[in-house]
Amino acid sequence: MNAPFNAVLDETQPRHDWSLTEVEALFELPFMDLVFRAAQVHRMWFDPTEVQLSQLLSVKTGGCPENCGYCSQSQHFKTATTASKLLDADTV
Repeated sequence: MNAPFNAVLDETQPRHDWSLTEVEALFELPFMDLVFRAAQVHRMWFDPTEVQLSQLLSVKTGGCPENCGYCSQSQHFKTATTASKLLDADTV
């Protein structure tokens, strides 16, 4: 397994052509070895000193016709959520 993985560290582009044998070999690695190797590959493509920030955006709030039984956006619950129409793709 080391040879194929070490070849990944020498790549100039991310690989998308993993063979079944290579993927199976990853599953056989001890967990912490896998985490270490994944971190190595991640650092090849991303600055380890940066943090990626993301946020959730509700593209449609309230008035959902589903009754999931737990979601405050369901029309079956009386909540302080103000319903809004589905945002168009350009806004999102």
